[in-house]
Amino acid sequence: MKFHKHFLFLFVNALFAGEGDIVDFTLDNGLKVIVMEKHAIPVVSINLWYDVGSHDEWDGIRGTAHLFEHMMFRGTESIPDGDFDRLLDEVGGDMNAGTNNDHTIYYERLPAGELELVIKMEADRMQNLVLTQEILDTEREVVHEEERQRSADPISKLILKFMRNSVPEGHPYAETPIGIMEQLDTVSVATCQAFYDMFYAPNNAVLTIVGDVDPSKTKSLTETYFGPIPPSQNLPPDPDLSVPDREEKITLLEKSSFDIPVTFMGYQIPSAKHEDIQALEVLNSILSGGESSRLHQRLVRKDKIALFSAGQTFTRKGPGFFLYFAFYFPHVKPQKIEATIIDELTSIKLNGVTDHELTKARKQLLAEKVFQRYSAGSLANSLGNAEMMYGDYHEYEKEIERFSSVTSADLQRVANSYFNDQNLMVMHITPEDLTFGKKLLMRIASFFVGG
Repeated sequence: MKFHKHFLFLFVNALFAGEGDIVDFTLDNGLKVIVMEKHAIPVVSINLWYDVGSHDEWDGIRGTAHLFEHMMFRGTESIPDGDFDRLLDEVGGDMNAGTNNDHTIYYERLPAGELELVIKMEADRMQNLVLTQEILDTEREVVHEEERQRSADPISKLILKFMRNSVPEGHPYAETPIGIMEQLDTVSVATCQAFYDMFYAPNNAVLTIVGDVDPSKTKSLTETYFGPIPPSQNLPPDPDLSVPDREEKITLLEKSSFDIPVTFMGYQIPSAKHEDIQALEVLNSILSGGESSRLHQRLVRKDKIALFSAGQTFTRKGPGFFLYFAFYFPHVKPQKIEATIIDELTSIKLNGVTDHELTKARKQLLAEKVFQRYSAGSLANSLGNAEMMYGDYHEYEKEIERFSSVTSADLQRVANSYFNDQNLMVMHITPEDLTFGKKLLMRIASFFVGG
């Protein structure tokens, strides 16, 4: 065990051998810039994180943060509409973006020699985005189409409902980033401009750059293009993300056109910054990390009541949740699935986990974290996430040490702290018509369930 930990630390050091240190600086206008040299291949990955997500929206504009993810790819005063993609494509680069409850992130990857192009374009659209009624109407319809596709998928639709119900009504997390279409339809160009001026500013952003770059030249480029942009003068305070303690379990019973019954179980957990998160991630690996995990062995192999099970820890600035779900056979009652999962969790609460389980889970998670460091894109994302979530990107560098220090006692403690009925929300989804599901499962069960 000690040798394994020592080996991992040596391996991490080897990954960074010959690489430059991480350099960070903050421009006078508040933009935080983090640069890491990685010279293995001549590429560079850039992330621009804006500290705005769906939780920053107010009633009447739900969905605007996600709408901007689309509108930011339109034109500026100097870059015509459609040229962002074209200019990057011409130099062999690509770009993407994403919006969650807490943040909006823009990603680029391109040959290292073209870094100036991306810095220039990102600085330009931070300040000079063109917003017109035509652009708003077009991108709003794109979002409507996304919503129609999600609504047509019965499971996606119910997952969104599960997430909305994981916090009290009116909480900033009660709406998902896609928003409320009826509100989005009433958002005006003037409202969009005010939202843009408020949140799309250097003092509300973090820029991470990882790849075959020179830090001093990179600093000069960011000063040249981002430096003149004025900071926002009206950034609102962060919303209150705390939630009151619940008094009892929440149970949702749903019907769906999906052909197989599904149960979702989510335990509320603290924010990403909380000291228990690493232990919860290790525990999740033990419970749902592959076919040898406890829940797969119990539900699928031993009791033969489920077709598939999986789990995930969802962490955010505010409270997240520890989610498990299982697809199971039509003859099985959903309460049986719920009781079996709770039985496995109770076993850990009472008896802890074995040394073998702990060692395996830590190895699995540590290996994932180490191998992520091969990718410039993963590094840029991880550094930006740590800076946004913790307020300090150095927390990313401590990640491996935190996972290595998780003990069996930690796992038993967090299981007892969070796996309680008053902390639990359950959604049982049963098909409207079981006929097809029964026939389907009869044919494929032997491929998934056996000795």
